[in-house]
Amino acid sequence: MLTLTPSQVRLGRSAKNKAEAIRLVGQVMVESGFIAPGYVDSMLRREQVSATYLGHGIAIPHGLPEARDLVRQTGVVVVQFPQGVAWSPEGHARLVVGIAAKSDEHLQVLANLTGVLGDEARSEALAHTQDVALVVQALNGAAPPPEASDSVPPTFDGPHVQVLSPSPHGLHARPATVLVEVVRRFRADVTVHHDGRQANARSLLSLLHLGARGGTSLTLTATGDDADAALRALRDAFQSGLGEEAPATPTATAAPKATVTLDYEGTLVAGLSASPGIAAGPVWAFQRERLVVEERAADAVQEHRKLEEALAGAAAELRQLHEGFLKKAGAQRAAIFKAHLELLDDPEMLTETHGHIDTGLSAGASWRRVFESRAESLAKLAEPTLAARAADLRDVGRRVLRPLANVVEGEATFPDHPVVLLAEDLAPSDTAKLDPAMVLGLCTAGGGTTSHTAIIARSLDLPAVVAAGPSVLDLRNGQLCILDGDAGVLVLKPSERDHTKAATHRERTRVRREEEKLERYRPAITLDGKRVEVAANIAEAAEAQKAVDAGGEGVGLMRTEFLFLKRDDPPDEEEQLHAYRTMVRALNGLPLILRTLDIGGDKHVPYLSLPAEANPFLGVRGIRLCFEREDLFRTQLRAILRASKEGPVRIMYPMVATPEELTKARAITESVRLEVGADPVETGIMIEVPSAVMMADRLARDVSFFSIGTNDLTQYVLAMDREHPVLAPQADGLHPAVLRMVDLTVRAARKAGIWVGACGGIAGDPSGAVVLSGLGVTELSVAIPSIPAVKALLRGISMADAEAVAREALESGNAAEVRALVRDLLARKGAKA
Repeated sequence: MLTLTPSQVRLGRSAKNKAEAIRLVGQVMVESGFIAPGYVDSMLRREQVSATYLGHGIAIPHGLPEARDLVRQTGVVVVQFPQGVAWSPEGHARLVVGIAAKSDEHLQVLANLTGVLGDEARSEALAHTQDVALVVQALNGAAPPPEASDSVPPTFDGPHVQVLSPSPHGLHARPATVLVEVVRRFRADVTVHHDGRQANARSLLSLLHLGARGGTSLTLTATGDDADAALRALRDAFQSGLGEEAPATPTATAAPKATVTLDYEGTLVAGLSASPGIAAGPVWAFQRERLVVEERAADAVQEHRKLEEALAGAAAELRQLHEGFLKKAGAQRAAIFKAHLELLDDPEMLTETHGHIDTGLSAGASWRRVFESRAESLAKLAEPTLAARAADLRDVGRRVLRPLANVVEGEATFPDHPVVLLAEDLAPSDTAKLDPAMVLGLCTAGGGTTSHTAIIARSLDLPAVVAAGPSVLDLRNGQLCILDGDAGVLVLKPSERDHTKAATHRERTRVRREEEKLERYRPAITLDGKRVEVAANIAEAAEAQKAVDAGGEGVGLMRTEFLFLKRDDPPDEEEQLHAYRTMVRALNGLPLILRTLDIGGDKHVPYLSLPAEANPFLGVRGIRLCFEREDLFRTQLRAILRASKEGPVRIMYPMVATPEELTKARAITESVRLEVGADPVETGIMIEVPSAVMMADRLARDVSFFSIGTNDLTQYVLAMDREHPVLAPQADGLHPAVLRMVDLTVRAARKAGIWVGACGGIAGDPSGAVVLSGLGVTELSVAIPSIPAVKALLRGISMADAEAVAREALESGNAAEVRALVRDLLARKGAKA
């Protein structure tokens, strides 16, 4: 092990500034044989990249990674500057430890330094001592000198209590978080004393730096008018184990059937289930991102505000993760997200970051400097459980840094073997870049169950987990994982047992799907004789034949806008006619519903030259765009109506919000029909906005059918952008508010004598298929791979049961309760949710 010797220590030196001090330290390193002289320049450059000041008068200058070839031998030197050298806005350095790192042998010395950091009195003593042996003992980990290690325990005059650090792992992140939560209920200032060191009990990082192992003695002191009450509460909290003994049970308010049991042994990254199935293999980042921050900013007030907004956004994400994981895996495993929240609210980190901003640094540069230096310090702790919290801090740090930085994206590359794909999120245009043969599953940092990633995954029959948080983007390419799309988790470092469990599940799924495939052409007739048509959602001509082969009873939604994407100019009439005619012929008499151009919102087409909009989801999109670009609308209608001469084609208008829009769309269609000489065709509208629901009785007079677009309807009803990084996970189409909109739509349609379909993501979800059918939706249009499973599911239940569940769903409080109702039903029927 690396040992500091007296010859590597210099006491009583002085320097005019930091650069002079570093050169002096570098000279000692050269004399000790640790570095070539050129390494000193790299040490100076390092100071321009990141701070090397640790606190309490200690700095650790070292070179940049690219200068490691100038390191001749791993080692450290110590130079004492009793008068101090201005090092950073945080303070003056009086003990400077120069590091030459060729291996990791120096880490133990740094770990010992971390211990000194927690004891201001000891670091102050080392800054002024004239005894080289004291410095050597401190950095080599030897016991303090006799005067500092008297056998008589320290005395405390004010209120204090003795407690034991919780077993088995000591005061690590989870119990320390509980401690901070207890302290914050009181006004008193509480300090934790351990082995001569102290920590602010309101600071999670300060507590972690104590390095208190399980079973060691701690003293808690408090000052303030409620000090005694605070200490009593803390004593009780320690006696109950600070949460370490808490059983992993779901929350009392959660419906028992809504809880998913997760018994993986690997590390779990919680997200949301977007597409069912389990995959195992190496991870691969679809977009390797780099976060770039401006170093300085002119307006400190604005930077303070940016930091507060970024912190608030990260806190909202973490609260959402905690609530979701609490239901999946219980309080103990969800507690890590509470620890992450406490890191965001750490008073010392926040004070230091705001201090950097006041010196002229940008919010991004200030936050990065603070969290990276803290993470580096944590990583050097001797206790592995505590050192591992450095990864947590980096995860939290990145959450905050993302909105403060410019995201630089490199060109996506793919390996030549199947992988679990990681991404921030996938846009519609990203589908062209995916090779399904090389993708085992999808896991995204953002998005929700109605995001495009979820739609893509279901259409490709790939397991998918969304809203897993930005930490997944930092995973190393090639790292093995299990992606559980059923439970909505990514399992890192899976055990052999985990792999066996995943393989067993995949085999059961394969057998079930083979059984469903054999029955795929049977209609979906419930046990009491009610039929629900199951059609396909498609995006290109070639998929029409695949829909028929999968058992689809037609195409309930052809997203024609995909003909307009990934190109430099719009398709002409003949190109569109060829695509539509190909689909009509492939369906061979089955109905084809063509949705007219639905551009806008999250779908962008550069050649249309649309003006930028502050909120594109509330701007010119869907039928509004068709009116703005009537030339494109008429060209598309000509191609559709010409194709209708060869088979049953239906036209569906997107995003209709008012009767006036429908009247105008029908008038343009009729004008074009007369031009091409086609027979009348059935027309319908998408029900996607609340105004269409509320006007459904009026709209139903002028159409042949409604098709409910649950993805957009959900975001408009709940006022939650389905691509929003925080809110998207809550945008669940089975929310009772959305289901009540469906119910109103069906009632209006029945009164007018027209039928209602649904083509959003919920239609292909087992719970959604049951509830929508029970509400009276008679056609479900789903992703092609889901067709056999949805038909099999409906054949296994009675419509009476579905209607009963739907009635209860309308009275439920949230989507989780609705899903629990369906799971209960399917469990009673022996069906598979």
